[in-house]
Amino acid sequence: MPRYMLLMRGDQSGFLAMKPEEQKELINDHIQFSKALEAKKMIFDGDGCSANTVLLEKKGRCVKSKKNPFEGTDSQVSGFYMIEAKNDTEAEKIAKGCPALAHGETVEVIKLGH
Repeated sequence: MPRYMLLMRGDQSGFLAMKPEEQKELINDHIQFSKALEAKKMIFDGDGCSANTVLLEKKGRCVKSKKNPFEGTDSQVSGFYMIEAKNDTEAEKIAKGCPALAHGETVEVIKLGH
C-alpha cells in the first residue's frame, strides 16, 4: 500500500500563545485522530515538531545555517503523520480529518518514494 506524509504547517506563535488547557485540548484532538488511524492500521509514525529549527544551505563551497528561518510564518512545520492509504484520493480524504486544519494550519499530502 502506498505511504504518505501529512505535513502540517502553520505559525506556531498561535499555539504558544494558547492557555495550557487549550494546548492540551488541541493535543488531545491529535491523539484521537492518531488513535482512529491506528485502529484502521493506517498510521505508522507521527509527531509534533519543535518550533526551534536550523536550515542548512550550501552557497558555493560553504554551508550556511540559519536558525528558525520560518518562525512567525505559515511555512513553519508543526508536525507530521506517516500513513498508508490505498491511493492519493484516500490519503487526501484522511488529511481532511487532520485537527491541524481546524486550527488554521495547512496539511500537505506527500506521497513517499519515487
